[in-house]
Amino acid sequence: MEDLLERMLAVDAQGEALVKDAEKKAIQIREESSAELAKMHEEVSEALAKECQALEDAAVGAALKQKDEALQQAQKRLGPKSAAFSSELDGYRYKLLKELLAI
Repeated sequence: MEDLLERMLAVDAQGEALVKDAEKKAIQIREESSAELAKMHEEVSEALAKECQALEDAAVGAALKQKDEALQQAQKRLGPKSAAFSSELDGYRYKLLKELLAI
């Protein structure tokens, strides 16, 4: 009977040692996984930031190009009108100066 009790205690001690060992391994696996996930998160965040910057640069570039084209078209349309306005204003220049000096 005593022999059986000693064996049971030995098995219980072995079981506790196995549980402690398994807990240590679980903690180690969790820490390694956390570190790996943190590294992957950093890499993905960096890649996402680069992609967002590329998209932003493309959008800004397209907007600037569109703005420049619109400005050139406006200048082409307004060029003749501006010359006509200036020549028409020249006809009134003397009259305007005369009225301004009279004040």
